Amino acid sequence: MSRQAFVSMLEHRTKLFGRSGKICGDTLQKSFLEWTYAKFEVERLSQVQHFQCPSCTPSMLAVAVDGNRKLYRFKSQPGPCGFFDGVFLAKDAEVSSFVDYIHGTTRHNPAKGRYGSGQWSAARETANKSASKLDEEGVEVAVCRHGFLLKGLNMFRGEMQSRRSQRLRGLQNLLNMRPFLSIMHAKAHSWLCELRWGGRNQKGAGNTIGEEVEQVNSFLSRAAICSKYMSKAVRTDMLTIQASGWNKRKAANLEQTLAKRYMKTVQKITEATENLEKLTAELSLQDDQVQQWTTGTPIQNDLQKTIEGLYLSIKQRKYQLYRQSVGNERRHKLRKKIVEEKKALEDAITEHNAVAGEADKLPPPNELLAEDNYSWKWECHGDMVQKKKVYDKVMLLTRLKEEAVILVHEVKQHWEYMRSVAGKIDYLSSQLSEGITGQSSTEALTERGREGLLCVLKKQLHKVKAQQAMARIAYQYILGQQTVSLDDSSEEQPSDSSSSTDEEL
Repeated sequence: MSRQAFVSMLEHRTKLFGRSGKICGDTLQKSFLEWTYAKFEVERLSQVQHFQCPSCTPSMLAVAVDGNRKLYRFKSQPGPCGFFDGVFLAKDAEVSSFVDYIHGTTRHNPAKGRYGSGQWSAARETANKSASKLDEEGVEVAVCRHGFLLKGLNMFRGEMQSRRSQRLRGLQNLLNMRPFLSIMHAKAHSWLCELRWGGRNQKGAGNTIGEEVEQVNSFLSRAAICSKYMSKAVRTDMLTIQASGWNKRKAANLEQTLAKRYMKTVQKITEATENLEKLTAELSLQDDQVQQWTTGTPIQNDLQKTIEGLYLSIKQRKYQLYRQSVGNERRHKLRKKIVEEKKALEDAITEHNAVAGEADKLPPPNELLAEDNYSWKWECHGDMVQKKKVYDKVMLLTRLKEEAVILVHEVKQHWEYMRSVAGKIDYLSSQLSEGITGQSSTEALTERGREGLLCVLKKQLHKVKAQQAMARIAYQYILGQQTVSLDDSSEEQPSDSSSSTDEEL
């Protein structure tokens, strides 16, 4: 649509200045893509990393992955590969080989939409109602916690788990990742699942929400109205151009983003501290009791974990029965689930009591659930709802304190990234000035081509130094005398150091 409007405007100017003839839209599009790819290669020569977050390099904290089903594409005649094939959207052959590896090492059943221990419609691979019309059913993207697009792939069979565990950061890194359930999604899960896997309760996660990809999907979905009619190559090129432009805008304002996030975090720490103190005062809790409620005694075996999980799930469903459920249909489903879990809890208690001593035996499910203050042998006693409130407040305060430390570390990484880029550009410029080239990408350049590249490098160096100057001002303003030395590569927490801020930045 943008191309048609642009061509219409050009044709109007053509007639206005006395020329005749129509402008071919397809030729204009091909010329635009060629020009964009040439610009992309020039930027890459000038050390611009289009799909890399400066504040996450080299140590990335978290990656959010989610699918966008709006970016589907209707079947069309096959054509040549695009200019940006494999740059942002991973090649289909590489993804398929990794999916085959996952299927070969797991018990995969394509007829069931398995997602963890449950079944989900989004994970089902047999829902092929549109298979006869579509080539790609959507796009899966990976985004860092600052909203930078890192990598993506085409979806063909829904958001199955093997594609969500995609080939984005390398197989070895994927195997070393820790699971992270986004804060919003965790609220829809059982308490036990939220406590174990929720992002708010993950040590070292900071204030990472886990839904950063939603903002990016909102932006990418603007192309859906046109990309569904494109060829595969053009769709890949246009989505890559759009994603690259998004990252450029993010990188241009990164120092302001980090500065605002740090100031908001400091303010939230104060508010969270006051809220926790207010809640503990209302419940008349001492610090040692709060510590006991938030840590508890570790659960010893799988059977105890099962009983604890079922107990919490039933209590949560009963709590939601009339508070969060609207309509008899929803309440009927909750009651049916409660009956099923009570039966499972009874079986688990019977199995536990068969091997437990007289002092460790548990009462029947109805007595156990009727007593809110029942003292677990492996878990601290107290009302579960109140304990959950206190636990959430403590975890929020803990994550916010971690966030302040993480942001200072990311400030250091951003500064080191800019300094590294400036050093590489300066080194390459000096080589070109002296007529020495060590890179294969510049050896074939003519003398005039080297002069042009030298001009591009100097222009990019000017941009990087200008951004460094702006970052220096922003970071000095927010950190003040608590600034850690950016010249030190070690990870340090904010301190009351009185060293000169000008020297540190």
